[in-house]
Amino acid sequence: MKLSFVCFLFQPRVHLDIIQMLSHRLFPQSKYSIWVDSKSQFRRDPLGVLEALLWRTNCILAISEHGARSSVYDEAKAVVKKNIAKPEEVEVQLNQYRKDGLPENKRFNGKKALCEASVIVVRFTSRDQLSFPYVLWRLKAFKNVNTFPVCTRKDLVNSMGHIRKAKPLQS
Repeated sequence: MKLSFVCFLFQPRVHLDIIQMLSHRLFPQSKYSIWVDSKSQFRRDPLGVLEALLWRTNCILAISEHGARSSVYDEAKAVVKKNIAKPEEVEVQLNQYRKDGLPENKRFNGKKALCEASVIVVRFTSRDQLSFPYVLWRLKAFKNVNTFPVCTRKDLVNSMGHIRKAKPLQS
């Protein structure tokens, strides 16, 4: 199996999320893609990661649980508190989720899901932690998703942490 490594270096956050979610469209000849966040370093062989997280579990997608929060609504509070998105933007997004019936306790847990999530990211805030669980819930796509524990993620990557704290957003 041939491996290719691609690095995206431009800044706008929403563009990175779209690349992350639409990798199958950007690289149509690839069977798999692995997204490693900019604050992380891979510690394992990529083929071993695919084997452990996808092939053995017969899943189409593997995603790590969130290390600090287990609910979209809790994540929204953290996004606002950390000044990652404007409170009014987050509230519009959450109001839509509530209107659609997304349960308050919905945990973070196919190609269509990634495309739909990219549409939500463009429509609302750029935080995939807010859009992706909602899209999976809407598509009822949890059955082929391997939501692996944080300890597994820590075994796969070294987390370097964020370099700087976000400043309050200007309205």
